[in-house]
Amino acid sequence: MFIVMRLISALVNPIDDCDEVYNFYEPLHKLMYGNGFQTWEYSPLFALRSYAYIILHWLPISLIPSSCKLIAFYTLRICLAIICSTCEAFFFRAIDKQLNSSIARNYALLSIFNVALFRSSSAFINNSFSMYTVLFAYTCWFSNALSLSVFFIAFGSLFGWIYVAALGIPIAVDICFRRQRYMDFIKWSIISGLILLIPLCLIDSYYYGKLIITPLNHIRYNLFSKHGPTLYGTEPWIYYIINGLLNFNIIYPLAIIGIILTPLIDLVFDRRYIQTGKVAIPYTMIVSSIVIWMSLLWMQPHKEDRFVFPIYPLIILSASISIDQTENLIPRLVRLIKMRRNSVLFVRRLFLYSIIIFHGLISISRAFAIFDGYSAPIRLLTHSNTTEIFEKSFDKHLNICIGKDWYRFPSHFVLPEKSQLLFLRSAFKGQLPKAYSSLKNATRLTDKHFNDENKEEIDRYANLNQCDYIIDHDSENPSEIQPNYSQQSQIITSIKMILPSK
Repeated sequence: MFIVMRLISALVNPIDDCDEVYNFYEPLHKLMYGNGFQTWEYSPLFALRSYAYIILHWLPISLIPSSCKLIAFYTLRICLAIICSTCEAFFFRAIDKQLNSSIARNYALLSIFNVALFRSSSAFINNSFSMYTVLFAYTCWFSNALSLSVFFIAFGSLFGWIYVAALGIPIAVDICFRRQRYMDFIKWSIISGLILLIPLCLIDSYYYGKLIITPLNHIRYNLFSKHGPTLYGTEPWIYYIINGLLNFNIIYPLAIIGIILTPLIDLVFDRRYIQTGKVAIPYTMIVSSIVIWMSLLWMQPHKEDRFVFPIYPLIILSASISIDQTENLIPRLVRLIKMRRNSVLFVRRLFLYSIIIFHGLISISRAFAIFDGYSAPIRLLTHSNTTEIFEKSFDKHLNICIGKDWYRFPSHFVLPEKSQLLFLRSAFKGQLPKAYSSLKNATRLTDKHFNDENKEEIDRYANLNQCDYIIDHDSENPSEIQPNYSQQSQIITSIKMILPSK
């Protein structure tokens, strides 16, 4: 069932974040087909993003020609779905063998239908990649393959998202202090670092044209620059609570209960741990990773949904442990209130199935709502009729323009072969991406028109008379700079979508 749900995600899930498009799909499109958008993070002036990570995703679709870009797009998403489901399957087996079968059952039933995993599983973004590596790392940790657990944490940190190293803290504590194997940990860390850092630096230095260690640049910008990511918005402390309830509904409070209860359970019942070889890993140590991660996120004023991706499976595991512990308390509660003994099985099943069914129905309804309300841009551009219109209209290069909907663009992968996207000026006053140069050394070129302060760059905009087609939505409050272009032009095709303002 893991693979079925993840494949459905690959085929129908809309792209939630423009960061996925402009920082991942567009550089990949440039490497494969010669054109695409470059963000300031890929400018050699800043070099925050890794081309090595892009190359990893280029490999499985490298032979697909530009005439089949849409096939390449969905092939990549399917590959990501397969990788994610494989990680989940191994994680499930490790839980089944090292914890118990009821926790594994709970985890499977919750994760298969969970909307958060449905959305993140096929996303081409470093946060999802980090989630895959964390799944493998914790699987190896549970299975006593400690050197591999260190390697996968390093893999996710260096190639994916450097801050994922924090999720290796419980593993490091277990190896160094509980098992007293700190020299092994140091050795594995150094070996893993060298195996990964050497190709990472070689690939990135080649594309940037100078010696680059992108994870260090990322840390320097986020922690030591005078402005950092707060330029792109800040959220109140309650953001992740609301986000957790939307993505996990009833099991989010259960996960929190699991975090609170596991230390007590570990103190009272010695059997409440994973038996790994001769050394027991308490549940507390496992769920502590959630506390560590969320503490880091809560301290940052800039908050985003995707920042929680790496611990999505761990949240579900914590909820699964909480459900299992509650099920084990039910017989005592039944005796306490003097119910019949044969009521125990009924109450346990009612408790479990109520949670599974409620969580599943809410998750599925949210997934449908997201698809119905927010998939219009990708459905519009991948629609066969739209593609035929583009191909029949001109036997030449097409300029497809976008204004106020620039952040909804699903990437050049969904545009016809002979086409490019141009930006029209809108009310947005931040920095837009810029088309890569057509030169062979485009990734090495230093362009003055990039900044790390999210200041508007005027050279990004095209004139309206350059456009062959315009992608736009009708706003309730059009303005001179941000008109409803449907009132000025012929509508070729349209599709309904939800506007958050409504």
